[in-house]
Amino acid sequence: MVVLDVRTADEFKAGHIAGAKNVDFFDDNFTKEVAKLDPATPILVHCAGGGRSGQSLPMLKDLKTVYHLKDGFKAWEKAGKPVEGAEKK
Repeated sequence: MVVLDVRTADEFKAGHIAGAKNVDFFDDNFTKEVAKLDPATPILVHCAGGGRSGQSLPMLKDLKTVYHLKDGFKAWEKAGKPVEGAEKK
């Protein structure tokens, strides 16, 4: 499975799901970059709160299996799930 994080590079650097691939939804090359994903590999897509990743779903229609973390990375963190790259407070 590929975890596709569609947040900005700065958001990604501040903390992300281990092993996630970052492709900024607002980048001009977004469609081109997601087209490089293996259509047979399941994808879990997310952003911070579900908006951008929800908007990206039509662009991922050619992929066989797409899961949407609809409440986003913020909900992932709130649930106490593991995060990489975040500074310890």
